Amino acid sequence: MRGIARIAMTGPVAAAVVAASFSLLALFFAPALVLGGATIGLVTLRHGPLEGLKIGGLALAVCVIVLLLTTGGVGRAGIVVLLPWIPVWCAAVVLRGSGSQGNALAMLGAFVAGFALMLRQALGDVDRFWAERLGQLGDAVREQGGQFLTPEEVTAVSGMMHEASVAVMCLGLAAMLLLARAWQAGLYRPGAFGEEFRVLLLPRWVTVASGVLAAVALLSAQGDGVPGLVGDLLVVLVLLFAAQGLAVVHERTGRAATRRPWLIGLYVFAFLMPHVVATVLAVTGIADQVADFRTLRRPDA
Repeated sequence: MRGIARIAMTGPVAAAVVAASFSLLALFFAPALVLGGATIGLVTLRHGPLEGLKIGGLALAVCVIVLLLTTGGVGRAGIVVLLPWIPVWCAAVVLRGSGSQGNALAMLGAFVAGFALMLRQALGDVDRFWAERLGQLGDAVREQGGQFLTPEEVTAVSGMMHEASVAVMCLGLAAMLLLARAWQAGLYRPGAFGEEFRVLLLPRWVTVASGVLAAVALLSAQGDGVPGLVGDLLVVLVLLFAAQGLAVVHERTGRAATRRPWLIGLYVFAFLMPHVVATVLAVTGIADQVADFRTLRRPDA
């Protein structure tokens, strides 16, 4: 994928076309959205906020023109693929200025928290919203002769869809930012991304916020779990601290070649049971805020 970054760095027009192309491709293949956002992030990290805005504006114009010519309008899907550029640009500005991936990820977490709040305000009953969408999907599948979830299963799944969407958005934005940083390091300073990631540390206000939120969650917890916005924010915090926990693991094991298979096993396990691994890494990240594991005796390289 570094070839994509090289093409984007050949000039403003090339960068805008790359960002627009992958964002439009995301209408058919969602993971392509990461490459479009990473392109905006890369330009901002390399050339500064104003250049990032310029490329974002050019890419936006390209996307709007293509959508108008092909579909007659931008549409909701078009807006969805373009919205991530804003938080990624802001986080790239923070990362460029501070050199701290933790600060940049915390900003992305704040954006996602705001998104969760606005979505709940706009939709009202989010469980009902997702139940209706799943019901429509089920009707379409059954019309084609296929099988879908039972009404009871739809109710159960719809209760998890909102928090799942919050988690996907958080992971997607983080992937855009970190890929942009990895591209920048690969093109201009090989090895710098790993060095920066291994010292990733969230700002202290995230720890304070997590403590307050944990107390609120305990007080408001019901028999079926933590309700509403509190649950959404807990998802965001778990993912943020999981990123710090992963940085700790890389620092403690990644420098020793004989211990790198542990990292491979971790990623395989994360693919198979992401909720378990995320929780363990989050606990590690929270503990690192207190104990600072990375200052302890490091394994031999």
